[in-house]
Amino acid sequence: MVIRLQKLKLVMMIICCIIVIAMLIINYNSILKIFYPLHYKKAIFTYADEYNLDPYLVAAIIKVESKFNEDAISERGARGLMQIMPSTGEWIAGELGIEDFNPDLLYGPKLNINLGSWYLAHLKKIFSNDLTLVIAAYNGGQGNVNRWLELKQWSGRHRDSDQIPFPETRAYVKKVTKTYQRYRKIYQSE
Repeated sequence: MVIRLQKLKLVMMIICCIIVIAMLIINYNSILKIFYPLHYKKAIFTYADEYNLDPYLVAAIIKVESKFNEDAISERGARGLMQIMPSTGEWIAGELGIEDFNPDLLYGPKLNINLGSWYLAHLKKIFSNDLTLVIAAYNGGQGNVNRWLELKQWSGRHRDSDQIPFPETRAYVKKVTKTYQRYRKIYQSE
């Protein structure tokens, strides 16, 4: 009797495990969306479309930069969702004809996504649509990326991203690329 009860418990435990595994498989994308949210979707898609960007690249940058925290501020003073430096924000606002810009406006999600998306598009033009170079420049600076390429410190190819002289930028390129691929896989089929 005791042995039959133990066998019944084991069978029930196995059935429960199979049900849980099946539920995880069936709801895999829903579970991934918890870890890779797409907040501010309307603004992301609006400005990605306006500046001819993949919205999932913009989402990946936001995820890596601020984890969708509109109040984020870095140790260096970058602000908002896309972590824009006040001086960069002021320059971009001037390029876009935005008057009365002040750095506190960078905490506004819509403006931050607008400025960050414009800047990504600007970098895409400079680096001939090479996303690895664009991502590196977004983090490490356009001048630094140009210098690394000129001095042959980095080939500019993603597979050689271990050559990037700044450890932070090296990790950033890998993380954004991986996050971008995940966003495309999770949301592109919708």
